[in-house]
Amino acid sequence: MLRATEVDPVLRTVTRGKLEATDYDNFKPLFEHIATQKTGRVPMLIELAPDFSGRDFGDLWRDIKFDARRTEQFGRIAILGEKKWEEWGTKLSDPLFPSADMRFFVLDQLSEAESWVRGERNAKS
Repeated sequence: MLRATEVDPVLRTVTRGKLEATDYDNFKPLFEHIATQKTGRVPMLIELAPDFSGRDFGDLWRDIKFDARRTEQFGRIAILGEKKWEEWGTKLSDPLFPSADMRFFVLDQLSEAESWVRGERNAKS
């Protein structure tokens, strides 16, 4: 399950369990709507809940194709999680977003991640 909301100016998502195609189908129009309403790039905070278990490869491939067409619209992307494979996945995904900075934070660093994704000066780089 993926729940997405806009907390101006950040698009925040919380993911639980295994992501399904319907999660992607609901996210895509929301992202596109926000991207067309904003000047500049869309910053995102993606929280991977402790029960997050990933997604099917076919859905992942579809996501990558969507992301590749929209790379210039992504701002900073903060990924919050607790598993080593989530941190590894963040590092592996970073080159797919050449115009965006992407960084992994552990779940208890929510405040730091929010400051960083907003580009606040007091956030650690």
